[in-house]
Amino acid sequence: MRVRGPVAALLAAALLLAGQAATRAEGGLPGGLGGLGGLEQLQPEQTNFIVSAAVEPAEQAPDGRVLAKLSVKVAAEHYVWRKGLVVELLSGAPAGVTAGEPVLPASKQKYDKYAKETVDYYDGTFTVTLPLELAADVAPGDYDLTFRARYTGCGPDLCSFRRDTASAHLRVVAGAKPTPVEMPTAAPPAPAPTVPAAVHGAGASGFEGKGLLGVLLAAFAGGLLLAFTPCVYPLIPITISLVGATAGRRRLDGFIRSAIYVFGISITYSVAGVVAAAGGAQFGAWLQQPAVYIALAVLFVLLAGAMFEAYSIDLSSQRLQRLQVRLQGKGGLLGIWLIGVLSGAAATACIAPVVVGVLLYVGQRGSLLVGSLVFFAMAWGMGTPLVVLGTFTGLAQALPKSGEWLNTVKRAFGLALLGVALYYVGKSRLVPDYYFRLVEGAFLLVAGVFVGAFDLLTARSGWWPRLRKAAGLLLVTAAVAAFLQPAMARKPAAEPVQWVDSEAQALAQGKAEGKPVLLDFWADWCPPCHEMFEKTYVDPRVVAESGRFVMARVDMTDFSEEQQIDLRKRYAVMAAPTTVLIGTDGAGRSVAGYVGPGEMLALMRSVK
Repeated sequence: MRVRGPVAALLAAALLLAGQAATRAEGGLPGGLGGLGGLEQLQPEQTNFIVSAAVEPAEQAPDGRVLAKLSVKVAAEHYVWRKGLVVELLSGAPAGVTAGEPVLPASKQKYDKYAKETVDYYDGTFTVTLPLELAADVAPGDYDLTFRARYTGCGPDLCSFRRDTASAHLRVVAGAKPTPVEMPTAAPPAPAPTVPAAVHGAGASGFEGKGLLGVLLAAFAGGLLLAFTPCVYPLIPITISLVGATAGRRRLDGFIRSAIYVFGISITYSVAGVVAAAGGAQFGAWLQQPAVYIALAVLFVLLAGAMFEAYSIDLSSQRLQRLQVRLQGKGGLLGIWLIGVLSGAAATACIAPVVVGVLLYVGQRGSLLVGSLVFFAMAWGMGTPLVVLGTFTGLAQALPKSGEWLNTVKRAFGLALLGVALYYVGKSRLVPDYYFRLVEGAFLLVAGVFVGAFDLLTARSGWWPRLRKAAGLLLVTAAVAAFLQPAMARKPAAEPVQWVDSEAQALAQGKAEGKPVLLDFWADWCPPCHEMFEKTYVDPRVVAESGRFVMARVDMTDFSEEQQIDLRKRYAVMAAPTTVLIGTDGAGRSVAGYVGPGEMLALMRSVK
């Protein structure tokens, strides 16, 4: 949780006073500009990562083996990188006890947009096993063993270097045979069923956070709404003529035929779900590539053009009707099922945005069962009206016929498809945010005019024109907000922050030029670090203020443990990102965690 406003100011002041006292007690931190006279240290909460240890069996004879199991409990919205995780026996063991290689459990996977690859992590509670071999001459007795886990733990605002210890009791007994202990098998990385909310840019759909039953109900309800899209609505007359109850046929017959037809549709979607789930995290990673986002944007623009009748994309009724004539009376129930399979593929023109979102969710879950069930539920939601109308053909007479209303719906879906295309362009991050907001505002303005923001109303105007005008005015208001956002932030500065890559160079340059120094300690595996580079250090106000500083980016990605210990001694760097600001008088502060543009500006202005 990030604290803002007056509460943040009071907290910072209290921490600053405490930091000053602590720094004076330690005699300051050495550096090219002298010690930091006022050190503000915001370190990670200790309760976010809790390590405990146990030895199994707790009693063992010499020449035997025991397994030390270190369990790490990770708080919600936090996670641990598999890479760099080390478990070791620290102290307390008698002569003759040696530790083997730690056995890591199966990890989860996610696509990291900064590393541009799939990475392994742990969340929740996981256990690392460290085998301990007892020599034949180990002395009997009771021993308190101390273990240490070294790892990188991340949360929403920072990633910290963890060095946590835990103790466990071991009794070595003489005069007995060793208890057999089976060595565990190392588990390979496994696809993650979910993506932690703390992972920035992991990508998740609207289904995240729901249980399986809730997801299936949401998929069914979404499919029910999709039944009235311009690409699915034309399937209604096909259902009526192909499988519906007619004179001389029972309604049960119509129900069975309609259900088989919809079952064919559901098979198509279930196969898509299974394929996405089989791809697991790799499929989700593929869907989040910038090139894929741009390809989807182009696809939706093409589909939108067809909705505006700029050209024709015949994916539904006409071709299916011709196939219906060929199969009717020849294929029986199998022919009806086959047309349902083809109808499922044909109906995706309008509903592709929804399908892509569900595919992403299923790919992240990595479960074949979940993948098939989610798409099966969505297909049956879409097909339920078809079953009802195929069973009770009289209801079809009450449905509105294709006409001007359907053309209006088609144009509305065309606008929606353009909006989805714009959304995927934004997801690609290939367009600078300033210009993307301008395009977004233009789209919302055009959509508002189309819906009816400036249509004239009279005293006799009904509820529908009034509703359209209200919706149009809301869109225009959103357009104004989109235009104002880049205007208020101003155009991005032409000259970015001028960085140096060496801490020593920055300190020497600051001393020679009489400038304060800002040291930004970051790492590739730290999402909040990259977020600061994308948001904080591109803010025009921060860029302008950086002109009076010597700015250094210190990459800690591959730092050894000795280098990390050295940073802790000199700058109290326990996590990434950590920002250290040093004034020309040698005073300064160290702040761990994500710092937004406004907070960074205030920090920089407080350093002279």
